[in-house]
Amino acid sequence: MTVLTIIKQNGVAYLDSREVAELIGKRHYDLLRDIGRYCKYMENSTERKVAVSDFFISSNYSDSTGRTLPCYLLSKMGCEVVANKLIGEKGVQFTAAYVTKFNDMEATERAELKFHTSLPTPRLGEYNTCARIVIRVLRELGAMPKDMILFLKELYSPLGIAITIDTETIPNNESLAPRMYTAKQIAEILGIYSVTGKPHSQAISCILNENLFISEAHKTAITINTGNRIGVSIQYDEHAVGLVKRWLSEYDFPTEIYGFSKTYNIHYSQ
Repeated sequence: MTVLTIIKQNGVAYLDSREVAELIGKRHYDLLRDIGRYCKYMENSTERKVAVSDFFISSNYSDSTGRTLPCYLLSKMGCEVVANKLIGEKGVQFTAAYVTKFNDMEATERAELKFHTSLPTPRLGEYNTCARIVIRVLRELGAMPKDMILFLKELYSPLGIAITIDTETIPNNESLAPRMYTAKQIAEILGIYSVTGKPHSQAISCILNENLFISEAHKTAITINTGNRIGVSIQYDEHAVGLVKRWLSEYDFPTEIYGFSKTYNIHYSQ
């Protein structure tokens, strides 16, 4: 029995008319003629506009002699049109075969989607940890700064975070970008300190990413480039600073900041 093969184009699944012809016991030439006739009927429909491409797509293939010959790709609806014209055992067998094939494919895709959506989403801190480790290895291997920047762009791309160059470390390169702040700078601005008296950047990052869930539109990853050394720093815009200030006020300036897995003790400067 013919084994049907799913062909994906632009996210849509199709069957090859050659396999369909073999399965229903019809010459491929005759099936092409029939499908061509169905396409004309759809194009001439006056009741409502029918998109032929939702059913059949013209294609071609190369035979054993190297000739380029025509064929069609049939969507699930296209298979239904062909099946409706068949009677008897062949019709039943074809319907059972294509329905099973498409249903199996759809069930597999649903299972894959469910698996991927059930995976925990990596937090920004995990990306930053990965960046530090890989950058250190790349530096030890003698990688050029441009290669490190390319890695950082690819790493942070799924988060929608753009990678830019820290222009303060590169002479003769002015930036018109809005002012951005590191978590440490925000801590200094708002007077958030650890028990050891240092600006509490971890508490600020926790507020922004684990309590406020700040939009990616308000943060960016900045490459810190000094000579042959390169690193990465997440920085936030003025809007993010304002959100942290408002959040602290709404919670009466708490002395403990709760994250997903850690609590940060803080105090405020006078």
